[in-house]
Amino acid sequence: METIRHVALGCCVISTVAGMIRVFWPDNGFAPVINAVLALYIITAALQMIRGTDWKMLSTEMYRLAVTEQTPADSYEAYGKQLGMESSVEAVRTILAQAGIDAAVQLQGDTCRITLLHAGDRTRAESILAASCGTLPYEIVAGGEAP
Repeated sequence: METIRHVALGCCVISTVAGMIRVFWPDNGFAPVINAVLALYIITAALQMIRGTDWKMLSTEMYRLAVTEQTPADSYEAYGKQLGMESSVEAVRTILAQAGIDAAVQLQGDTCRITLLHAGDRTRAESILAASCGTLPYEIVAGGEAP
């Protein structure tokens, strides 16, 4: 990390000094000479920065950063799966409501659990769920006690 900071600081200093010289130097016939001196200064400072850089440490640091950046992406995979499951459960809840079936729909683990309010809706709910759930695992937990 120290090497990356060294390179970044070198670039900032080079740019700042070159800009300050260009701003404060008056416009006159020496502009081509000033441009040449600025270019020479920038080249010299860049070469000094390159020479002072520990390239082995820089490559090791960059590789370490690349490896550590891959691990958080794996943790998002489970989060994405959970969001997909929750969206699927919400869709099941909507489909059952549109069909006029009163039910409590919830996600437990990886299974969508449906608790029917009326026992007479069980066969209709089973046919709707078979047609619309696809690969989503579901289970009708109870048939309900209401008439």
